[in-house]
Amino acid sequence: MKKFTAILLTAIFTIFACIPAFAMDEGDRRLVLGADLTDEQKAEAIQYFGITEETPLLTVTNRDERQYFEGKLPDGKLGHVALSSIYIVAKAKGSGLNITTHNINYVTPDMYESALISAGITDADISIWAPRPISGTAALTGIYKAYEDMTGRFLDSQAKDLGIEELIATGKLAEYIGSEEALAIIRDVKKILDETRNMPDDDVMAKIHGIAGEYNVTLTEDQANQIFRLARMFEGLSAEEIQQRLVNMANAAKDAQSFGQVVQGIIDSIGEFFKVIGDFFADIWNNWFGGGENN
Repeated sequence: MKKFTAILLTAIFTIFACIPAFAMDEGDRRLVLGADLTDEQKAEAIQYFGITEETPLLTVTNRDERQYFEGKLPDGKLGHVALSSIYIVAKAKGSGLNITTHNINYVTPDMYESALISAGITDADISIWAPRPISGTAALTGIYKAYEDMTGRFLDSQAKDLGIEELIATGKLAEYIGSEEALAIIRDVKKILDETRNMPDDDVMAKIHGIAGEYNVTLTEDQANQIFRLARMFEGLSAEEIQQRLVNMANAAKDAQSFGQVVQGIIDSIGEFFKVIGDFFADIWNNWFGGGENN
């Protein structure tokens, strides 16, 4: 039951993502190689991914990576070369994300998944590889590049920034308390966005520290500020964007067969949601989680 509830929470609380994304065609695929791999390493990556058919090839550079991460992560995490590579295959609508990694020691599969959903990318098998243990931040940039090439559309800059900010916030916290607890804290912050959007900054910070305290975590000023910025970014989304994320998350929900039907019922009455966002979230909580009681 706990696992099922966590899946539902992840789906619900990530509806606050960005501009509606464009779908990839099922079966479409891209290989994105780090620009600084040797020819031998490129061959090793292709072998690892199990690629046996002609696949469009893209390249990601350290400059691409720094465009999003520079100044937000320590230089040691970014390095000066791009080695992480990705292979992405678009799946049928509603398949969700399946992410595997090799030699990635900073970003976990769950962290990638949460950041990509926030950026509006769902329904794909994604494999991430590096020739030696590295952070893996360049891989997110590579996934963005592959997605844009597969759809023929640029991801909205707000969508990219939201995914990057979530990855950074979760990664910094994960180094301090572990990835599972970090993901849980970020998820719990998303849960109260309907409250925090109308709160003064000091009250929002108090809420963030309160959530961390529930996990026996004392946040540093930098960690709290990072989570605060992320929360404010989510709060800035329009009702139309939230509606689109409801549709996307209903399609991407895993191991919850009836979830799509539940969300479809919400979408049918989305007009009321536009009027009273707070009531919308209250209804979800009452219907699914026992009228606000802790289950």
